[in-house]
Amino acid sequence: MNGEGRLKMTIKNRFLTSYIGGIVIASFSILAILCIVFYVTTGTVPTPKTWYQTFTKQRSLSPEEELAYVELRNIAKTSPDKLLAEDVQTNFQEIEKKSLGVVIRQDKEILYYSKGLVEKSLVVHFPVFDTNNIETKGTIDNAGRLYRYIKFDFYYSDQTKGSILVLKKENTLLEFFTKWGILIIIVILLVSIGAVLFLNQLLRRTIIKPLESLGQFMSEMREENLIIEAPSLPGSTAKEVQQLKNNFESMRATLLTSKKEKQNLENNRKELIASISHDLKTPITSIIGYIEGLQEGVADTPEKQEKYLKTIHSKSLALNRLIEELFLYSKLDAEAVPFHFERIQLTDFLVHMAEEFQLYNQDVKFHINAVDNMYVSIDRMQMNRAFNNLFENSLKFKKLTEPLSITIEAMEVADNVEVHVTDNGQGIAEFQLPYVFNHFYRGEAARSTTTGGSGLGLAIVKQIVEKHHGQVNIQSKLQYGTTVTIIVARA
Repeated sequence: MNGEGRLKMTIKNRFLTSYIGGIVIASFSILAILCIVFYVTTGTVPTPKTWYQTFTKQRSLSPEEELAYVELRNIAKTSPDKLLAEDVQTNFQEIEKKSLGVVIRQDKEILYYSKGLVEKSLVVHFPVFDTNNIETKGTIDNAGRLYRYIKFDFYYSDQTKGSILVLKKENTLLEFFTKWGILIIIVILLVSIGAVLFLNQLLRRTIIKPLESLGQFMSEMREENLIIEAPSLPGSTAKEVQQLKNNFESMRATLLTSKKEKQNLENNRKELIASISHDLKTPITSIIGYIEGLQEGVADTPEKQEKYLKTIHSKSLALNRLIEELFLYSKLDAEAVPFHFERIQLTDFLVHMAEEFQLYNQDVKFHINAVDNMYVSIDRMQMNRAFNNLFENSLKFKKLTEPLSITIEAMEVADNVEVHVTDNGQGIAEFQLPYVFNHFYRGEAARSTTTGGSGLGLAIVKQIVEKHHGQVNIQSKLQYGTTVTIIVARA
């Protein structure tokens, strides 16, 4: 038998053991209750002989006991103060020998009570004084024990209230067990056995079989076979097993998603390494070539030497920008860049960015269309970097036949603010639009650095906007320009 078979048999045996244990515990509990009741009622240790004697004995008041009550009542009627006399108390002791209890009360004070009774409990549970003695019989609780009583209320010579109680231990429960105890035990045993058989079948149908199906499903579900789905279970299956099945299905879907994400991350890692290697190697190779040209005397005139040095300098600057943008992209991806959000007036922010960019690119024309009462919560420095990357991208891909013009339009849409950045540049082919926010994507058939870009600009824009819990999308058409839309929440 394999491990799964042993596990399933263990579950079955545990259920069966629990049922049998329940029957045994219930049986011993009933027996213990009967023994305790017998001992409390009779004061003797139960044996088969005493069981029989007690169950066949009547426990009602005898005529002598009735006469004792009448005698005390007559004393209370004629000479109530004599109830405290020593000779009367001797009568109390004779009454107590008949398994009766006597209690004498004056006002709220217990003057006499038989041995075995608890005074404090008598004070708390003493019957209400009744001048007319209409209700003279009842049951009283004394420290958890029930007693039948016969009561007589009267007045002492000083007109204080007085009461006599003659008590006898309550025996109703014992009499009930005398008549029905054996039958109850037999019925409980039969019901328990029937319940074991019924529950065993019920649990097998609603728990054991569904668990067996899930076990088979788990044994078949391997990393290479995550596409299989959990088996459907009968409608009568226990709720917990249904939940277990749903958890298994959720786990399978999570594992499948994780496997796909892991594969995508691995592909992205390989692509990123290849892209970094390519983009670093290209300018370095160029720099090495020009330096070797200077060393070998290829540049034999001052003009050529100056040209070589300028080229080396420009390639070095491009390499430095690539490294800086790659470092920023990596920090954003690792969430290592702190963001400090503040509530700002959007129109002033856009105007300031446009004017700042024009200081170094005076040929670029900006047109800003936005109202003055729009506020957003953004990180000023990081969002400035995102818009500058958009402006730089428009500048790199502007048309050669006309000056670059950038239109910035901001508007409120529901609870968001949309900022549209539109240029009149070369545009982007439709098939390239889904990839422009990927890292190192330049939209060129052969990847080169002729445009001066790193291929990380729009990828950084997307990361910054997403850190603001916003969205960014792009629309473009070749020779008709490009529109980038940034959507963030209003503040």
